[in-house]
Amino acid sequence: MKMQKNKLHAALTALAVTAASLSAVTGIHAAAADGAGGYSWEKTDGYQEATVSVQDGSGKTTVTFDKADNKEYIAGFCAQDGSGWDWSDYTKLSVTVTNTGSSAVTFGIALGTGGDWNWHQSNTYATIDPGASQDLSYYLTGEEWTFNDTVCAVADLYEVHRINMMISAPTDTPVSGSVEISDLKLGGSASATVEPKDGFYVNGSKLCDANGNPFIMRGTNYAYTWFKWQNNVDATLKEIANYGANTVRIVLGDGDQYDKNTAGEIANLIKICEANKLIAVFEVHDATGKNETQPLLNAAKYFAELKSALAGHEDTVIINIANEWQGSANDSAWQSAYIDAVKIIRDAGLKHCIMCDAGGWGQTASTVINGGAAVLEKDPEHNTMFSVHMYGYAGGTQQMIKNIMDSMITRQLCLVIGEFGYKHSDGDVDEAYIMEYAQQTGTGWMAWSWNGNGSPVEYLDMSSANAGGTLSKDWGEVVVNGANGWKETAKVCSVFTGEKPAVTTTTAAATTTTTETTTAIITTVTTEPAVIETTTTETPILTTTTTEPAPVNPSKLGDVDENGIVDVSDAVLLARYNAEDDTAVISRVGKANADADRNGKLDGDDIVVILKFVAKLIPQI
Repeated sequence: MKMQKNKLHAALTALAVTAASLSAVTGIHAAAADGAGGYSWEKTDGYQEATVSVQDGSGKTTVTFDKADNKEYIAGFCAQDGSGWDWSDYTKLSVTVTNTGSSAVTFGIALGTGGDWNWHQSNTYATIDPGASQDLSYYLTGEEWTFNDTVCAVADLYEVHRINMMISAPTDTPVSGSVEISDLKLGGSASATVEPKDGFYVNGSKLCDANGNPFIMRGTNYAYTWFKWQNNVDATLKEIANYGANTVRIVLGDGDQYDKNTAGEIANLIKICEANKLIAVFEVHDATGKNETQPLLNAAKYFAELKSALAGHEDTVIINIANEWQGSANDSAWQSAYIDAVKIIRDAGLKHCIMCDAGGWGQTASTVINGGAAVLEKDPEHNTMFSVHMYGYAGGTQQMIKNIMDSMITRQLCLVIGEFGYKHSDGDVDEAYIMEYAQQTGTGWMAWSWNGNGSPVEYLDMSSANAGGTLSKDWGEVVVNGANGWKETAKVCSVFTGEKPAVTTTTAAATTTTTETTTAIITTVTTEPAVIETTTTETPILTTTTTEPAPVNPSKLGDVDENGIVDVSDAVLLARYNAEDDTAVISRVGKANADADRNGKLDGDDIVVILKFVAKLIPQI
C-alpha cells in the first residue's frame, strides 16, 4: 500500500476536528462498556427466560442458563441503545462463541432496527459442542435474515437499536450451562487485501492464477487411484483436455483405506496435466464420510510428505485436502479440524492454494458458510478456497443452489462446485441451473465423473471408457457440449497461454480494458463504469451513534461510496482519497458525487460541504 502517511494523518485530523465541531448537531457521542464488543449486555426482559445471569468483563460476556430448550424456553441476552447505532458502513458482524458448559448448544442472533424496531433474525443457528469455540460471521447485507417470514438483508442499518443473542438446545432435551462471547467486531469483507502470488491465490470470492487473472474451473473428476493399473493415464488426461476441460480433480489414496500413491506418481500426473494445459486438483479419498478428525489430519500429513513433488507447481496444482470428510455435519468440529489440517500443510512449507470440502458428505454448505471465514483467516497464506458438492440435497432446487453461491459471494469466500451430477441416489439434481448460475456468478465446477462409477450409479460416467470411449448422452454430452458446458465456457488457464492481467483505466466517458498476450494486444472499449473491489479493515464494534438516519440527497452529491445515503463515511473516504491512500478507491460515479461544491476539484471544501449536509446545516448539496 502506498500513501503519504503525514498527509493522510493531517487530512483525517482535520476531518475529526470538523466532525467534532458538528457533534452537537449530529448527535455523535461515545459509549463505553466492559462487555463483548464494548457493549453492556443484560438479560432480555419478559421473554427468553432460560437465562440465569449475564456478566461482562474485559471485552467478554459470560451467560449462564438453565433448561433451555429448542422451542419456547430459550436463553437470551442483549445490548441496546434507544437512539440507535449507525452500522451503515458495515457488512459483517463477527463473534467468537465458546461453549463452557457440558452440553451442545445452538446459537443465533437477531437485530432490532429502524424506527419501528423491525426484527431480523439469522436464518441459521450454529451448533457448538461442549468445550468448543467457534468464530461466527453474520453478513448484514446478505439475504440470510428473516423478517416477517421473508428472507432478506438487514434493513435500516443506520439505526440498530438492539443486538439479541439466543441460546437453545439442538434437540428436544433441555440443556443447562454457560456460554462466553468475545471478539465481537464489525467489519467489511471477510478477506484481507490480497497481493498476487507465484501460484493460485484467492482474492475475495475469486480464484486468481499466477498471472493475476481470474480463473474459473470447468472440469471433471478422474478416479486415478482406482484405475491406474489400466496404464492409460496419458491418454485419459489428453482426452479430457481435448474435449475442452481446463481442470481435472484427481482421486488419490493416502494408505488409510486405499493404496498409497507415491510422490513419483504425483510428479508424473502433474507433468501430464501441464503438458495438456490442465490444472490439477489433488484430493485424498480415504477420509470420505468419516467423522473422526484423524483421517483428515492424515490426509494433510500425506500432502506434506509430497512436498518434493508439489513444490514449484503452485501455479498448476491445487491441494484439495480430503474428499467429503465429515459424514455427519458439525459446524464447529469442521472449522476446528480444517484449521488444524491447513496448519499441517503450511508448516511443511507448501504455499499452494488449499481447497476444503464442506461437511455432510460435501453437501452441507452451512459448515463452510459458518466456518469458512475462520479457516481462511487462520491460514497464514490466506489462501484457502472451499468446495460444495451438489447432488440431491445441495443441488436439488434452484433456490438452494442460488443460496449457496450467493452466501459464499456475500462472505467473500472462494467457492467451487467440486462435484455434481444430473441425478443421484438422494434425488434429482438441477444440473442445468448449477451450470447456468455458476456462469452468471463466475463459480467454478467439476462434474463427477469421467469414468468408472459402479452400480447403481454408473449413470454418472461422462464417458464409456477412461480413454477412447464415447460421451454419455444424458451426462457427458451435457457437460461438454451443453449450455454453459466446457465448449461454451471453459478457458485455458493463462499460465499456459501467457495472457497478462487486464489493465483497466477509467475516464468520464468510458472504461478501457487492455489485455496483453504473448502474440497480440487486444483493446476493447465499453461504456460501463469500472468495477472496483474494495475491502474494509475490521475494527472493534462502533461506539458512535446518531439520533436520526443519515440523510438521502436527491442530487446524489456527497454520496462518495454510492450506498444511497450521505453520512460521515463519505467524508472519511474522500479524506483518505485526497491523502493518496491507495486503499481508498472511488469509482467514476463516486468521484462525480464527491464534487459537493461543484467546482470540478476534489478537496477539503467538498468534505466540509458533506459534513454540513450531514449535520443539517444546509438542506441539500
